[in-house]
Amino acid sequence: MANMSARPTTRDASNDAPVLADASWERDSENTPVYAVVTAVAEARDADPVELPPLADSINPDALNDLFLSRGETTVGQVDFQYLGYRVVVHGNGSVTVHS
Repeated sequence: MANMSARPTTRDASNDAPVLADASWERDSENTPVYAVVTAVAEARDADPVELPPLADSINPDALNDLFLSRGETTVGQVDFQYLGYRVVVHGNGSVTVHS
């Protein structure tokens, strides 16, 4: 697990818990919401993303990407779910936050 005492934390307006890690995703790129989730959770755990258990154990990755990427403009505000004991928030503005 990452040494959180050496790392500054920020707060997400949608949650009172500190943000342990964050990432961003972009439309029309390989940097999808799913990729951003796995990257941010790996950062929070201080782990290699390929060593994490499948995201599909917590949420359907294809449905998550489709929800944010299938329309011309995202109308979804955010999606919250639990993954590996973290609260993960995927925001429609292209950001992902990971909370304890």
